[in-house]
Amino acid sequence: MAWKQGEVYRCPDPNCGCEVTVTKAPQAGSGGDQPPTCCCGNTMQKHG
Repeated sequence: MAWKQGEVYRCPDPNCGCEVTVTKAPQAGSGGDQPPTCCCGNTMQKHG
């Protein structure tokens, strides 16, 4: 499942608080099929 424009990903660590919003989705077949990794090392979770 590729990322879509407007999706929000948040770090699950409440002490981190990092959040990423996809502003431009990747072209089909060019990646974005795994959730992003936060700067603290956790796998970010799709929100909403």
